[in-house]
Amino acid sequence: MCGLAYFFEKEGLATTLVCFVREHAEAVSPPRVLWLNMPMGRPFGKPNDPEFQKGIIRAALGLLDAPEGPVLEDYPEVVPVRDGRMTHALPDDLVSQAEDRANPAVLLARIQAEVAGLRLGYDAAVKKRGRTTVGASGLAIEELAPFIVSWLTSEKVKSPRKGVPPLMMLKLACEDLWAYYTETASGVRGITGMEELGDWFWAETEAAKAILALEVLSEQSENKALRQLVELFLIVPRFWA
Repeated sequence: MCGLAYFFEKEGLATTLVCFVREHAEAVSPPRVLWLNMPMGRPFGKPNDPEFQKGIIRAALGLLDAPEGPVLEDYPEVVPVRDGRMTHALPDDLVSQAEDRANPAVLLARIQAEVAGLRLGYDAAVKKRGRTTVGASGLAIEELAPFIVSWLTSEKVKSPRKGVPPLMMLKLACEDLWAYYTETASGVRGITGMEELGDWFWAETEAAKAILALEVLSEQSENKALRQLVELFLIVPRFWA
């Protein structure tokens, strides 16, 4: 986005950004950017806190009043990440992940039962919010797990969508599955913190086992394309203590 800002500015459109990685903003030096000392993926703080969110928006828009740029300002309030950091790491229990890879049919059956059990809660959450972020892959909710688990038995899975590469479809399917679970949890259980959602999803759900097993597989694969799952962070990021 920092790079895109230059193209918009060149066409006469003023831009202002928010960012998480200060070093990146310093290196690219976009026209106007507000640095947020907050967890990645939470640019405006916790959900359901409109006053806090509006404060960030006003601060970012306020940079448009600067007489000249580049401008890089720090937002004064901080949303701490648990233990002071956020990591994206493979699971330590590789034995468990190997077992899941060896029994994909059993794992898929467990995930499908879990998905079905969450359906009423998901529908209630969507009705309450009036929207959902599930759907980027274009797959039905019931199709997500079979597509993801199929990668545990073959490195040459075909994309179900014309024009969308298989690895991109896998990324989108994982994101849709994550959204389905976390929207249900936040809507029904009232969990709003990203760390708490991460703890629940990655430590307690069958769906997470498939994604973790797949990530371990990609890490160990000799297939260069499949290894991009780790190298390019195509699998859903995890907040881990």
